[in-house]
Parts: sequence; structure tokens; C-alpha cells
Amino acid sequence: MKKFFVLLLLPIFLSGCTRIDNEKEYKNIANNIINSSTNLVNTATRGYKYYLPKGVSLIYNIDFNQKFRILEEDIYMYVDIVSYYYKKDLNDYEDDFNYYFSNISSKDKVGYIGINKEDNEYFVKIVYNYAKVEFYTNEDKLSNLISYAMIIINSIEYNDVLILEIIEDNNIRSEDTVYNIIKPDDSESKFNEYLEEYVQDEEKIEALPDE
Repeated sequence: MKKFFVLLLLPIFLSGCTRIDNEKEYKNIANNIINSSTNLVNTATRGYKYYLPKGVSLIYNIDFNQKFRILEEDIYMYVDIVSYYYKKDLNDYEDDFNYYFSNISSKDKVGYIGINKEDNEYFVKIVYNYAKVEFYTNEDKLSNLISYAMIIINSIEYNDVLILEIIEDNNIRSEDTVYNIIKPDDSESKFNEYLEEYVQDEEKIEALPDE
């Protein structure tokens, strides 16, 4: 039943007519997605898997960092498998957002949505499920991109066996410093610098069948 429920929600969340004028509704978007959680996954990477909704393009998959293209915007995700393994909150808490801030939580996961506004541009940071998503956008796309980001970050399922192997081998070389983006036109160059310095071969994505 929940699987059909979230499929019904997706067209509502992701249609072009869902811009929310009441900023308090951003938390409601997150809560609706959290409460309609399913086990849908279609993409696997190193230590975890997750669901990419239709219309989302995976641009890079490097260690525990992903870059997506959604509604012609770049979306960056960092997954902290160390925090997950030790069951510690992702050490990335901020409370000085000038436009919007709200905590989000479920039975065993906590996080927040924070938004800064500069002129007509919005910087969004979502921390939840031991992962972080960051992006810039305009007002018209804000609600839709938050919906997409929450669907992805909420769907992450961790592979405990593989994560244990990675941690025991100290085979963790990736950090989220690449996602300290300043402006949209700067983010691409920062990501490319990261690739040149740390990455030799791109991870291959294993597509999983829809459940």
C-alpha cells in the first residue's frame, strides 16, 4: 500500500504547479515523504543504495559523493558512512540560516532543512539519514527540488557488511569539502578540482531492478 501511496504523491510533489508560498510547508514536504517511506531503490554504490526518481540524472558518483542534475540544477549529496556505522548524528549542524530552518525526524533518524536567501537565489542544505544534500536554486524550483532531494536522501539503505569492511580497511578517502559550494557557477570547478586531486577511476553504478 505504501508503495502505491508514494507513487501517487510523486506527481503532486514534482509537478510544475507545486510552488509553496507558505515557507512552513517545507517541513510538511519532508514529513510526507518520510512517512510514506518505502523500500524502493534503483541505484547502488559503495556501501549503500538509494532511489533516483524519474527525471533525475546522475552526473558523478565518486566514493561517498554524488552529483545529480534535476530541473537543470546541480544537486550535491555526501553520505557519511562513518557516522552511520557509529550511529552518531552527522556533524554538520547549523542554525544561522536567514530564510528558513526546521528540524526533521523519524523514529530513528534526525536532521534538518536550512535555507539561505541572497537576492533572488536560495541555497538549500538538507541533512538527514546520515547524509547531506546541497544546492542553489530560484524560488520557482525551490519546493520541487526539496521534494526530489528528500525522496533521494530518505531512500538511502546502508550495507552494514560492506561498510564494516570499508571501515576496518581504513579505506575511506572521501570528504565532503567539495560541497562547500559558494555559487552555482563555482560549484562545477570545485568539483573538478576534487576529481583531479583525489579520483583515479569513477565508481561504476550498479542499476538494481525496481522492487
